[in-house]
Amino acid sequence: MKLIIFLHRWLGTVVCLFFFLWFASGIVMMYAQMPQLSRDERLAALPPLDAARARLSAAEAMDRAQLDYFSDIRLTSLFGRPVWSIRADGTWYTVFADTGQVKTAFPYEETQPSIQPFLTAGAKPRLIASLTEPDQWTVGGNYRTLRPLYHLALDDPAGTELYIASTTGQVVLRSTARTRMLAWAGAIPHWFYLTGIRKHAAFWRQLVIWVSGTGCVVALLGLAVGIWRSSPSKRYFVRLYNRHTWSPYVGVMRWHHWGGLIFGTITFTWVFSGLLSVDPGYYSSGSSPGPEQVGAFEGDALDYTAFDASPALLIGLYPWAKEIQLGQVDGRPYYLVISPQQQQELVDATGKPAPDFSHDFLITAAKRAVPQGNIVEQIVLNEYDAYYYDRLRQAPPLPVLRLKFDDPAQTWLYVDPRRGEIAARYERAGRVERWLYHGLHSWDFPFLYRFRPAWDIVVIALSLGGIFLSIIGVVIGYRVLKRTLLR
Repeated sequence: MKLIIFLHRWLGTVVCLFFFLWFASGIVMMYAQMPQLSRDERLAALPPLDAARARLSAAEAMDRAQLDYFSDIRLTSLFGRPVWSIRADGTWYTVFADTGQVKTAFPYEETQPSIQPFLTAGAKPRLIASLTEPDQWTVGGNYRTLRPLYHLALDDPAGTELYIASTTGQVVLRSTARTRMLAWAGAIPHWFYLTGIRKHAAFWRQLVIWVSGTGCVVALLGLAVGIWRSSPSKRYFVRLYNRHTWSPYVGVMRWHHWGGLIFGTITFTWVFSGLLSVDPGYYSSGSSPGPEQVGAFEGDALDYTAFDASPALLIGLYPWAKEIQLGQVDGRPYYLVISPQQQQELVDATGKPAPDFSHDFLITAAKRAVPQGNIVEQIVLNEYDAYYYDRLRQAPPLPVLRLKFDDPAQTWLYVDPRRGEIAARYERAGRVERWLYHGLHSWDFPFLYRFRPAWDIVVIALSLGGIFLSIIGVVIGYRVLKRTLLR
């Protein structure tokens, strides 16, 4: 036990600083993440698609770009003009739907119209740098294929800064002085998102694993000592109190003993679940369907020439459209008409809304997606369950068809009958991760997460308990270290 106390004392002196940092920044992260440009903010900045100028179909745009394959394609607006934005083999192609001009890069001067929707009174756009490497605000996220990024300041009262992708000419990130400040208080210290660390992905991952792993050891050692040194029968006689008590400690040590017994388990579960966030051992396959599972619903190999519908026709039928995405279901082309606030409509080449896909097709496609197993349960969900729910406030579609399989991975598929695709997939490892990571780290348990502000009150209270325990640990460590050095 002396070795356990020794290790807990000296490792805890350092690790409690990280505990304090994680608990305090975690409270901030309940309400603020890294600066970004959300999907709805991006769409809100776009004008409605211009039917009069949208002359090229998707197939014609592919021909103009001399491509026969795409991983992503959508009709959107750039500089007030309709364009087909195509990604293939990691390269972005912009095909203007009015003239057929093809571009893969835009100089800064040409991108100025993209800034207009973000300008406020008194704004004076000023180019800061053209970034070929990540900086503090682009070190995470999917910006690799968008560089160089034009970083500019608007010099407005909000301290707005924008990042424009040179490959697409579009604004891809927006931050203000407030969102940057909140990131420094929340996400950056919580995730170790300092540029010099995070841009080295392998090193950053190992750092998180080792620091979190050490934190788990410290918490477990502390729980062991705390339980061992507790006596419900009050066998400890404390001279300072002149009575028998349950703990042999006094002063700050007594507070730490008491706080550790109450909040030590919470500290361990939060640090352990944080360790799982970097997927040590690569144990989880996540919740997104794999390429073969996506293909099971798409059908035959995608033929871009089938996407020859007139964009002007589609825009005329849906004048609120901000973007149109392309997709394929059961070998047939479809168009997803999109506007902000989650308004979407899946339509065929004539612009007619697609009916819900038949139950027989969904079941047949699902069996192709999981050929190693049989369906053992199927049910239509009109409400979210414990695994398929609105974790990121993005309103996943409902209703969905939940299918359970008896394959070796015990796969569950959540199939969207409206769009004929897999909305989410959970294998056994993914369901375990849902509880060990999301459950323990975010406390998004169904009985609590759906009821706010009850969830906020509970999580903040537990975090404050962890902060209290961490501060006491740092004070004790400082005193012991000072006494040792003086000795």
